[in-house]
Amino acid sequence: MTSVVRFIKETELGSVFDDQATKAMGEAFDAACKVLDETGQSSVNYEAVAKCIIEIAKSGERDPNQLRDRALATLRSQPAHTATTA
Repeated sequence: MTSVVRFIKETELGSVFDDQATKAMGEAFDAACKVLDETGQSSVNYEAVAKCIIEIAKSGERDPNQLRDRALATLRSQPAHTATTA
């Protein structure tokens, strides 16, 4: 699975997200992608998943389960064409 870290802007890595945050985001990203694959929704762009997780993490959320669930809820609430191009 692709690491969420590659979607984080270089300027945010050391200042906005510490090691704990990037670990939580990575776990959430892997879990979200697995859910999408298992439910036949793998057409969702993984970059969109990563961007959702990163935005949620910017608000201070560090629980991987919350990051995953909130990102998936956000993606599912968007029209299909928006979720894949976000």
